[in-house]
Amino acid sequence: MDTRPTESTTSQMQEPLARARRPRTRWLEWGLLSAALLAGVVALGCSRSLEHIDLALTDQLTRLGRQAVSPDIVIVAIDDKSLSEIGLWPWRRAFHAALLDRITPAGPRAVGLDLILVEPGRDHAVDDALLGEAIARNGKVVLPLLLMDRHGTGQLTRTDPAPELASAAAAIGHVHLEIDNDGIVRSTFLREGDGAQWWDQFAVALLRVGGFALPEPLPGERAPPPKSPDAWQRDHWMQIPFAGPPGSFPRVSYVDVLRGQVPPEQFAGKYVLVGAVAAGMGDAYATPRSGQSELMDGVEIAANVMNALLLDQRLERANAWQNALFSVVPVGLALLAVLLLAPTASLLASAALLIATVVAAALAPSVAGLQFAPSAALLGVLLAYPLWVWRRLRAALGYLLEEFRRMETRRDLPTMLPAARSGDLLDRHINALQNASEQLRNLHRFVSETLNSLPDATLIADASGHVLAGNQAAYQYFSRQKVARLRGYPLGELLRGVHRTGTQQPVFDMERLHHATQPWGAEARDAAGRDLLVRFVPCFNTDGQTTSWITSLVDITPIREAERQRDVALRFISHDMRSPQASILALLEVQRMNPQQPMRPETLGRIERHARRTLDLAEEFVQLARAESSTYRLDTVDLVDLLDEAVDEVWPQAQAQRVNLLVVRPDAPALCEADRGLLTRAIANLLGNAVKYGGEGTEVLCAVHAATGGWRVSITDQGPGMTPEQQQRLFQQFARLDPEHSATRGVGLGLVFVRTVIERHGARIEVISQPGHGTTFHFTLAASPHLP
Repeated sequence: MDTRPTESTTSQMQEPLARARRPRTRWLEWGLLSAALLAGVVALGCSRSLEHIDLALTDQLTRLGRQAVSPDIVIVAIDDKSLSEIGLWPWRRAFHAALLDRITPAGPRAVGLDLILVEPGRDHAVDDALLGEAIARNGKVVLPLLLMDRHGTGQLTRTDPAPELASAAAAIGHVHLEIDNDGIVRSTFLREGDGAQWWDQFAVALLRVGGFALPEPLPGERAPPPKSPDAWQRDHWMQIPFAGPPGSFPRVSYVDVLRGQVPPEQFAGKYVLVGAVAAGMGDAYATPRSGQSELMDGVEIAANVMNALLLDQRLERANAWQNALFSVVPVGLALLAVLLLAPTASLLASAALLIATVVAAALAPSVAGLQFAPSAALLGVLLAYPLWVWRRLRAALGYLLEEFRRMETRRDLPTMLPAARSGDLLDRHINALQNASEQLRNLHRFVSETLNSLPDATLIADASGHVLAGNQAAYQYFSRQKVARLRGYPLGELLRGVHRTGTQQPVFDMERLHHATQPWGAEARDAAGRDLLVRFVPCFNTDGQTTSWITSLVDITPIREAERQRDVALRFISHDMRSPQASILALLEVQRMNPQQPMRPETLGRIERHARRTLDLAEEFVQLARAESSTYRLDTVDLVDLLDEAVDEVWPQAQAQRVNLLVVRPDAPALCEADRGLLTRAIANLLGNAVKYGGEGTEVLCAVHAATGGWRVSITDQGPGMTPEQQQRLFQQFARLDPEHSATRGVGLGLVFVRTVIERHGARIEVISQPGHGTTFHFTLAASPHLP
């Protein structure tokens, strides 16, 4: 015997090993992907490679909120109204002196003249003196220091205010702002210098003059010392937390203050900034809060810096390790989500992490004073799901293609068309999937048609005993229980009325179904009295676990009926046929022992009776067998003719018993569809019984009457009648109602023959009898649809 493993056996042996390797492979792939993605995210976050995207994104997030505005800041704006009423710029410095004289009596904390006053006045030299005196009278005026890159080399040079004005000012502060590569102002240095001297930022200088206690050292990121001591130096790099869009701080018009139309208390205890806001007047910059190409004037940027220092609104750009941590957390969570959650859940988790990252980046400036670079984190979260899904799909596709190739080479399944080898890789994969899909459909149809072609009721149930599918024979069988849908139906409910033969024990055993690993079953009988052979066969997966059960119900009623008929036939042959034959042989043996003595007439009579009895037995048995197994040839016949033929056949017997046969005929032909020979024999049997049991000198009434939809045939005798118990045994095989006269009254097959013939004609034989009042047999046949 060949003991080499077959291809299917080898496949089943390899499948558990492959299944055990898959989790390890999945964890390894996930670890490699996580390491690569996290490393890339950290590198992007630390290197600021996505700085342009980060800045644009943080600008958009900044616009979602507003910072608090200090009530101690007010701007005196050189606006379009002032220009139209005073005249074109530049104005005489005497106007600025008059403005200061209007503000000074109100008692401001400090006044910042954010005006470029770097050259002495030439046309009105006296105005410098007037302005200087006004500055001195105020005592808290800060003037700007202008820093310019004159040759575009990045080397800054300072331009001081006019000497007469600078000497009168309380402080001088630089107004230099950092412009990022995208042209937007987001930061400034709070201190700048040339190596020998340091100048505070304009807003810092105002706060110092106003007596505000600034922290030491100043906030902001410390800058490394320059390589050359003569180079321009900067320190305390501060990100400006803009309070809002342009126009967020209180403003009054320059000309209104000059005319005394602004109440003095509006400047009391305030930091007053004087600067140009009219279009085309001077320094205006794009800021994160500008929007729609709206620029912010330098004086308002100074107000934002001052506001942040007054309210201690600190804002710093996150350093490399902070950005790396900010990026690693959501990306790591996204990687865990794609590993542990279902695809849809992991997709929703990734979307939630994207939203959470954006929200965290938006809240971080106000909560922690840090401005993170979220692009690396967002990119990592966006890539985690598609990369992992791509890798898993690639693994699944590779597994499916391998399985498809194995299916192509299997010899125990219907042949599947080979995958097309032409086209690119995707085309070949699509063709392979198409072939596999058609193969699965063909297999499904093959299994369905095979199941439906089974002649016996067959059910497929899951491991818990609920029906998954059933064939047509099963639907036909259980339709008698009013079960229209088998799927999902419990087997225990379907087989509730099926019990083991000879007992009341149900054939279905749920406990055995849960624990059995071998086929089992039993012979049973259902509520309708049908004999069944019920079998339960388990189906296993490759791990040897029971996944489903195949239940078959084989109707063996015909087999059992044939066995019972065989037993009857054997009993008939061994007893009823054998007994008269043995009696004949015994009588012949007695005669052979006395050969000289002639056979007496009474011995011949006994032999004749036994022979006739044997012939009658054989004839009745043959007639019954023919009635049960023959194919009936139905013709249009007249029941009156059949009755007359039966009467003629029984006439000699009736004459011998001196029984008068009375026939009642209808006026019209009693046409019906019948097998002439068998139905005539059945009527003759009924007449013979009536003559036999009616008694000598009686009458037997034979009648054909019109009935609803047909014709009724009745045979009535004047015999002793029957009890209800006798009527119940009347149509049983070999039943003798009067055993004492069994030698002359048949063997009990005549009425069985009558019942069989009548039922095969679609009718029912009925009996009406009472002890002492005779017996009536009658049946009704449908009228023939054919015209006479």
